[in-house]
Parts: sequence; C-alpha cells; structure tokens
Amino acid sequence: MAAWSPAAAAPLLRGIRGLPLHHRMFATQTEGELRVTQILKEKFPRATAIKVTDISGGCGAMYEIKIESEEFKEKRTVQQHQMVNQALKEEIKGMHGLRIFTSVPKR
Repeated sequence: MAAWSPAAAAPLLRGIRGLPLHHRMFATQTEGELRVTQILKEKFPRATAIKVTDISGGCGAMYEIKIESEEFKEKRTVQQHQMVNQALKEEIKGMHGLRIFTSVPKR
C-alpha cells in the first residue's frame, strides 16, 4: 500500500468535497504571495486587510488579491483596480493573470 500524501489525496478530496484545484493543504504563504503582499502593504499603508493567494498551484503565474483600504474611498472600481495594477506594475510582467477584489472599510 502506498503512503498517503497530499498530492495523492487531492483528486479524492476534490471528488468528495469539491475543493478547487489550487487548494493547498497547509496555510503557509508562497514566496510570491509574501512578495506581493509586502509591496501592497508599502503602496497602501492605510489598508485594513490584504490577502494574496497564488491560484496557479504555487508557480506564481496567477494571483487573487483582496484588499480593503481607505485609499479606495470615492473611487470607482476600475480606478481602484488601476491603483493595484500600478502598484504591482513590475510583478505583473511575469504573471499570466490577476484577480483583484477591492473594497473600502465599513465604519
């Protein structure tokens, strides 16, 4: 009998629980996630929440970014996303895709 491993169990878990393909078994951030998070913290110092998730399976080709910041107040969604794109201008050059979700903190 083969030893259990997260990689071997992933297809079974997807079938049972419907977990997405990019699900990681452990909650540690990848190097890319940490780098993007740090840049966003520097560019959006008033952010109350920043979450960066590598949705490419860990290779760094596609990220999902959720950021909540006062800097987005009174700006349209497209303007908010442009701000994030501008902040990550250099990193985006090496990516295949980026999902951005922005919001303003509720008082």
